[in-house]
Amino acid sequence: MGYADLRELQTALTTASDIASSLQAAPTRRDADQLVDVLRQALTAASSLSTLTGPTGCAIHPHGAVDPLYGDPEDPLPPGYGKCLLCNDRRRRADARPHQPYHWDRQEHSLRRSA
Repeated sequence: MGYADLRELQTALTTASDIASSLQAAPTRRDADQLVDVLRQALTAASSLSTLTGPTGCAIHPHGAVDPLYGDPEDPLPPGYGKCLLCNDRRRRADARPHQPYHWDRQEHSLRRSA
């Protein structure tokens, strides 16, 4: 647990409280989504306070690099992305190119016997 992790949690909870306090009687979908995003950030920050996980909160790369786009309101990460830069990079690469199944032509690749 570091000071930065605790500060991130406090900031996320304060932001969530501000958003919740400013909600009208009938909040819009955008307001609700914004509140959910901030609460998810708070949950991620709270889970990283444990001494068992590192700053990324990632089970695979607990002490890896934190994605610089994490928490950026102008360029948010897609749903399902976390703080781990290594995992997010893997997801970005997978999303960048569509999956194309390998096609193997048996006739073209068969062994040719010499007579």
